[in-house]
Amino acid sequence: MKQIIPLSLILLSSGAFAAQCRVDLQNQVAFSGEQIEITQPDGDSAKVDGDNNLFIHGKQIALTAEQQAAIEAYREKMSAYLPKAKQMADESIALANTLIDDVAASLDAPGAFDDVKKAVKEFYADVEARYYKDGDLVLPAQSFEQMTESWAEDFAKAKEIFTSEFLANAMTVLSEKMQQDGGLNLTELSESMYELKARLEQRMAEHAKQAEEQAQDFCESLDEMAEQEQDVLKKIPELKDYQVFTI
Repeated sequence: MKQIIPLSLILLSSGAFAAQCRVDLQNQVAFSGEQIEITQPDGDSAKVDGDNNLFIHGKQIALTAEQQAAIEAYREKMSAYLPKAKQMADESIALANTLIDDVAASLDAPGAFDDVKKAVKEFYADVEARYYKDGDLVLPAQSFEQMTESWAEDFAKAKEIFTSEFLANAMTVLSEKMQQDGGLNLTELSESMYELKARLEQRMAEHAKQAEEQAQDFCESLDEMAEQEQDVLKKIPELKDYQVFTI
């Protein structure tokens, strides 16, 4: 039964990234509204504000029209695409809640899985807190291997939380309903759990295909950003030590 919830619900997006993306983050990058700040390990930073002005060590760098256009395109692409990781995770959370509600409705037990929803929400909040500081999205400098290891740990924990909470509740609800209907029938209970497993697996498979396509698009956008960044670095030599993406 433990295999019925592979938890693509919360972290399938991350799992797909791990399988498809091959991008390292060389320096930390933070997003605050339309502003981007890139920070080196020693604390030195480069900042691009919403008006596409460039500041290094707090000092504004004079840019030509061509350089400012390159900075603008780079900032807009970064601001548009990287936060999509959160959007994909939010969609997975929404699917998890929809599945939970569907199961509760099919068992005529509204609210029976509210604690599962709570556990999912709390886990996601803990993961999100790692990447959001005072409302800003902050992506630390990490190698692909480090990111993959972190995602794998999150995936395992999420799977354990959801599986244990959900199955315990489902078993309790089904057992109570059977007892109300004349007594506990272990054979019928086993069949009911099997049907529940099949229904969930079908919904998961549908979501997995969609999430994989989204993840592939996301990874391709990262490749495009890495290429665009190289163009920016060539046009603005002052940014050579503030590269974000390496492939």
